[in-house]
Amino acid sequence: MNKKIEVIQLKLKKAKLLMEEVDYLLEKKYYTTAVNRLYYSCFHATKALLLTKDVIPKTHSGTATMLHQHFVLTNLFKKEHAMFFSSLMNERIDDDYSDFMITDYNEIEDFIDPARQYLVYTSTLTEDYIQEHGNDL
Repeated sequence: MNKKIEVIQLKLKKAKLLMEEVDYLLEKKYYTTAVNRLYYSCFHATKALLLTKDVIPKTHSGTATMLHQHFVLTNLFKKEHAMFFSSLMNERIDDDYSDFMITDYNEIEDFIDPARQYLVYTSTLTEDYIQEHGNDL
């Protein structure tokens, strides 16, 4: 198998495994950590997608910028998903670096299903690329 495809698949696998951690964290009421895992799941899925265009951003904000530049502006990615990713990134930054802990499920409820939908959407686009180009690379 091609090295590029292997790396893309590893990133997707990591994204999916991180998402699997979320239910446990919610059950234990580790809400701040759940937001972190939601974000990193979406982050790794986004990086996998960007690799399909040979784009390797160096920063988190660069990942959001490159997603917009290479996918949203070319109508390959829904704008509302990209906007969600940016808002989840901002929430993760706020939660990781502020002094407070999220103690209420209601504070993160609006991120859970959209993050899962984002992962499915991004993974589907990436897996479609692998299906179409996996043998060509």
